[in-house]
Amino acid sequence: MVPDLARMSVIIKSQHETSVMTGNYEMGYACGLLCKLAGREVPQWETPVELKDRVAELLAGYEPANEREKNVIHMLHYYHPDETADEQVKELIGWGYDEQRLWQMQRK
Repeated sequence: MVPDLARMSVIIKSQHETSVMTGNYEMGYACGLLCKLAGREVPQWETPVELKDRVAELLAGYEPANEREKNVIHMLHYYHPDETADEQVKELIGWGYDEQRLWQMQRK
């Protein structure tokens, strides 16, 4: 299932400074996760570019708690979303925001 792969990809990539996001599914999960970690609500958005930009604005002044958070913020900063904003992107935002097993590969 694509959502599981995108989630695992972000978790794996969060371990490395030089990782990059490769799709809007990863971005969706990362945006939800970063909003959760920063204690902020996911902003309203219509396009993936708006989502990325608004989450980045929410993170202004946020101090990452560890290297993994720092790496995910870095990946988001340098990611250039395409126009894909299907239901799986929205689902992954929720997965990130509701994450209970932070940085663990198994979701359940």
